[in-house]
Amino acid sequence: MAKPFGHEKLIVYQKGMRFVVVRSALVDTLSRRVAACDHLDRGAESILVNIAHASSTWSPNERIVYLGHANGSSLECAACLDVLVAKKLLSADEVYPGKCLLAEVVSMLISMRKTAANRICEDHVQYRTKKGRMFDHEDLDVYQIALQLVAWVEPMLMGFSCSADLRSKLDKSTTAIVLNIAEGNGRFSGNDQAKFYKIAYKATVQSASLVDLATINDAGGSLRSEDGRDLLRRIAAMLAALSKTAVHDQDT
Repeated sequence: MAKPFGHEKLIVYQKGMRFVVVRSALVDTLSRRVAACDHLDRGAESILVNIAHASSTWSPNERIVYLGHANGSSLECAACLDVLVAKKLLSADEVYPGKCLLAEVVSMLISMRKTAANRICEDHVQYRTKKGRMFDHEDLDVYQIALQLVAWVEPMLMGFSCSADLRSKLDKSTTAIVLNIAEGNGRFSGNDQAKFYKIAYKATVQSASLVDLATINDAGGSLRSEDGRDLLRRIAAMLAALSKTAVHDQDT
């Protein structure tokens, strides 16, 4: 029998494989496929690939980079599950097992980063955030407001008198806000964090313009969409501040 690769022996890799199975079962139950589903597929793949690369490289700096990518993808997957709940396509109870697996993966990846100067070794430190949540990004007000935006957009989409293509773009752009906030918060350097916050900011601006386009031919659309515009303005202001803070922390 052929000798297994080193990464296949890692518990964190095995848990990543278990998440792939959980993710498939969840997505298969959905009544329709949305942008978060595609991100969930790519993110789950990225977790495994980057853990494998981290295990096989001898360079500590490269190892930290790969672990950072795997960590960011884990948080992106957790955010995808939150988006599906916000859209009411899944319930919080349905995604809870998957989020628990991801929390374990993140805990291990953070521990691995602390010992990255050595060869990959595993440790598992269970943690909760200051507010008792699973992931640090869930404590951010901007993340919670972004989820409110997703929840607001979902029932509004079919009410907008616009093309299906425009609705799809709005789904993708509002989802991108949530996912980039989560992944940015999980990156290990301030510059990387700022990069993702800036991507989220651009997605916020794009979403605002798409809302305008979606309601331009609707007499009452502008008034009905004002709540969404207010959420977008608040998100944009918070993201601009977060980007500056992340760069400042990197430089100090």
